[in-house]
Amino acid sequence: MPADRVVLVAGVAPRPASELRDRLSGIAATVLVVESAPATLARPLAATDAPTWDASCEQLLRDALGALQRAWRAVEPRGGRIVVVVPTVGMTGHAGLVPLATAIEGVRAMVRSAARQWGPAGITINCVGAPIALLAPDHDGPAPYVTDPALGALVPTLDDVVAAVRMLFDADAPITGTTVVVDGGVVMTP
Repeated sequence: MPADRVVLVAGVAPRPASELRDRLSGIAATVLVVESAPATLARPLAATDAPTWDASCEQLLRDALGALQRAWRAVEPRGGRIVVVVPTVGMTGHAGLVPLATAIEGVRAMVRSAARQWGPAGITINCVGAPIALLAPDHDGPAPYVTDPALGALVPTLDDVVAAVRMLFDADAPITGTTVVVDGGVVMTP
């Protein structure tokens, strides 16, 4: 899998993951997918036992770690860019999706740590966040909006996510360890 551009899609249900993989294939990047259909099933935190937590949170983190290690091996020889696509539910939280929200924040923390560690090797790594309703439309529960989108009725699409990935690949600026959110201005990170 040698490449200088790798996209890791994490925390996404199978159908949108394959649609996103197809759209990302046109930007000359290796695409790795860490699907999490079981994690998108809403359940009360108080009713989440250890095996369910492991399947819905810990497994996603382990799979993302393995995918990030594969991405490193792909770009390490000559440097490159890695972009991780995640649902924004990790930044906002959701009453029924605590395991998924926790795992996604763990993935974003791995990205920030990897950015510090891999930067000297000429590797940038960033996240693109998008609404869970876009990345996992079959999730069990309402969209976890924290406010109305600043851009009003604008509804982001998978093409908008691809455009953000392309921007991070093509940017000449030294951008690493950050999250670009594609949601019309719902989640605004500092």
